[in-house]
Amino acid sequence: MEEKEDQGHLYGYGDPSAKRSKLQEIVEQREKDVALAKSQKAGEDLRKEVLKFKAEFGAPQSLVDDCISEAEKTPWKLALAAEFKRASPSKGDISPDLDAAEQALQYSKVGASILSVLTEPKWFKGSLEDLRNVRIRTQEWAQKEGRRRPACLRKDFLVDEYQVDEALAHGADTVLLMVSVLSKSRLQALVKYCRDNSIEPLVEVVTTQELEVALSVGASVIGVNNRNLHTLVLDKNRTAAIAEELQGRVAFGAAERTKLLALSGLATAEDVAQCRAIGCSGVLVGEALMRAVDPGAAILSMMAAPASEALPVAPGAVLVKVCGVVRQEDASCAIGAGANLVGVIFAKSKRQATAVVQEVRRFGERGERLLRVPEKSLCARSGALRRACQRGPLVVGVFMDQSVEEVAERAAAAGVDAVQLHGGEDVAFVKELQKRLPDTWLIKVTHLPPGEASGELKELKESLLSYGEVCDALLLDTAVKGSHSGGTGVAFDWKVAQRCQEEWGVPVIVAGGLTDSNVAELVAGVNPFGVDVASGVEDSPGIKNAEKTPRYVREAKRARLSS
Repeated sequence: MEEKEDQGHLYGYGDPSAKRSKLQEIVEQREKDVALAKSQKAGEDLRKEVLKFKAEFGAPQSLVDDCISEAEKTPWKLALAAEFKRASPSKGDISPDLDAAEQALQYSKVGASILSVLTEPKWFKGSLEDLRNVRIRTQEWAQKEGRRRPACLRKDFLVDEYQVDEALAHGADTVLLMVSVLSKSRLQALVKYCRDNSIEPLVEVVTTQELEVALSVGASVIGVNNRNLHTLVLDKNRTAAIAEELQGRVAFGAAERTKLLALSGLATAEDVAQCRAIGCSGVLVGEALMRAVDPGAAILSMMAAPASEALPVAPGAVLVKVCGVVRQEDASCAIGAGANLVGVIFAKSKRQATAVVQEVRRFGERGERLLRVPEKSLCARSGALRRACQRGPLVVGVFMDQSVEEVAERAAAAGVDAVQLHGGEDVAFVKELQKRLPDTWLIKVTHLPPGEASGELKELKESLLSYGEVCDALLLDTAVKGSHSGGTGVAFDWKVAQRCQEEWGVPVIVAGGLTDSNVAELVAGVNPFGVDVASGVEDSPGIKNAEKTPRYVREAKRARLSS
C-alpha cells in the first residue's frame, strides 16, 4: 500500500509546518501508556484475564444485532449510547466525583442501549476499572430484572491490539477506533483483531475522506464525531453531511448498509429528532447527561419526540439564573455548575460588565445568539425559553429605566440573548423594544414589597397578565423603600409566586433574598419556573463566591426532583 493511501487522511500529512494538535498529543501519551502497560503485564497474561472474565461474566454482546438493531425497533427508533466522562480537553472538569457504575445504572434503567465509558486517565479522568464496574453492576441489575443488559463501549484512543485485550478483560462489548489517529493499515488490522475476538468496533470519522477509509476496511458501525478533536471545534452539521454521503453510496451500491451514529454535541430532543430524520441508527450523549441532576429524566426528555410548542410549561428542570456577573471566572463557575441564564448589568450598577458574553458563548460552543422563538401564549414562550436553555446557557442583559433606543443599541452591540427590563418600563415600551429586537428574548421584572403579602393582589395580577401578552418570561423581585434596583438580598412572600402559577397560570422566575441555603426550600415548596440570585452568592458586589454559586445551582435543581 502506498504511503499516501495509508496515511494521507491523517492530520498534517504532507504539511511539515503543521503544529501538533491536542488529539496528537493525547495519542502520543496513550502510546507511552501502552508501552508501560506491556512492560508491567505480558500480553499472554492479559489474554488469560480476557478468558477469565468471559468465563465468569459471559461473552460480549453483538453491537449490531443485540443493541442497535433491537433499539431501532423501539418507539425511540434509534439506540442511545449514554456516556460516562468526568472531564474533557474542551470543557475541563465536568463531574469529576461521579461514580461510573451508579451513573451507568441510571442510564440503563431508562433504556440506554450502549454505555460508553471513557477510560483515558489524564484528560478524561477515566479508568479501566470504571469500565469493569459498569459492566458488572449493570449486568447484575439486568439479570435481576430479567432484561438484556446494555453493551459496554470502551471509549479511548486505541492504537494497539493490547488495548483491545484490556477492554475485553474489563467487560467491553465493543471499542472505539478513530480513523483520525490510525493509518489505514493499522485500522484494518485493529478491525480484524476485534472481529477475531467476536466484537464489532465502532469506527469514528470526522470527514468524508475518513468515511472513505472506514468503508474501505469494511466498517459496519460508523460514528460521526461532530467535534474535530484536532481543533476541538464543534460542528453539529457534520453528521448530516456524512449521512448524506453515506446514503448516496448505499443507494448506488457503492457501500453496504452501515449503521450510522452521531457522537457529539447533542443535548436536546430537537437534536435527537434531527438525527432520526437523517437516518441515524443511534446517538451518543455525554456531557448533557453528566451535568444533569437527574440523568434518567434528561434521557427521557431527550429521546422522546419534541414537545408540542403549544403545550403549557410542565414541571421540569427549574431555570437557574445567576445575575450581576462581572468576571469571566464567575460566569464559568456558574454555567459549569448548570446555570441556564447569566445576567450582565447594563444599568448603573456595581455589577456592570459585558466581557462575560464571550465566556458563555465559548462554553456553549456557539458563535451567535440563541434566537427567540415567537409563540402565542406566555406559557408557550416560557417553554420555548426553557428549551433554548437546553442548548446552552443564555446571556441576559439587564436594563433599568433606559431609553428604548439605548436598550436596543447596547443589547445588539453586546450580542446578548435576552433583555431583562428591571425598571418602570410599560407594555408599550416592551412592544416597541420587541419591534427593534424581534429575535431577542424579553423578560420583565415586577417588584413586590418585602414581607407577607395581603389582599387579593388584583393590581399585580392585571400587571402580570398584561406583560404576559408580550414578554417571554416574567420575574418577581423585591423592592425596598420604593427602589426597584434589585440585588437587595430581601425576600418577598413566596406564596405570591405560588398563587401566580397555580391560580393565574403565570409562570414566574423568583428573585430577592435567595441564597444557596434557602433556594431549595423555595423550589420544593413553590415549584417556580425559575430562580434568580445576585447578592445571595457574593462576597462583595460583583464578586461571586466560588463555593456558594455552584451550590446554589445544584440545590435549586436537586430540589425540583423531590418536589
